[in-house]
Amino acid sequence: MRRNFSLFGLFGFLILNLTLLLSAPTLTHGLQLKEMFDDTKENFKETIQPAKEKYEELPPKGKFGVGALAGYVATKTTVRSTVKAAKYTGAAFIISEVLNQAGVLEKVDIPAGGNEMLQNVKQKVTGAVNDCRLAVRKHCSVDKARNIFQVAIKKDKMGTLGFTTGAVAGLVW
Repeated sequence: MRRNFSLFGLFGFLILNLTLLLSAPTLTHGLQLKEMFDDTKENFKETIQPAKEKYEELPPKGKFGVGALAGYVATKTTVRSTVKAAKYTGAAFIISEVLNQAGVLEKVDIPAGGNEMLQNVKQKVTGAVNDCRLAVRKHCSVDKARNIFQVAIKKDKMGTLGFTTGAVAGLVW
């Protein structure tokens, strides 16, 4: 089964990893979360199966329509989330630059032993960002996108064309 990858998923992955790295004292907490996600995945498969069976029964025009709606909604959701993330990132950068220029960040007193904690946090955040970077390199490429599209078009031509049409409409409108 192929997995879809989006910027929203990447952002969620980054937040989850940062949360786990900064708050989980042991690996068992992470393993518990993995088990919880695996259970959720199985429950999702059981829930979606009837809809998948109904989709397979649809005529080609119906598959095109469902694909167009799914493409439109997915694109709108992804673009909206990405734009919000970019706005918040930009705002945080501007605020940090203003605080730095005002000299507020230079006057921060670090308590004894705080440097070790800051170094530890810096190391964990850097590692999480690097993991994200590697995940993007692994999962996102033009060749992979082309291959996924070709496999999808062979499997379900009308649904894939509908999804593509809906995605373009979502970007334009």
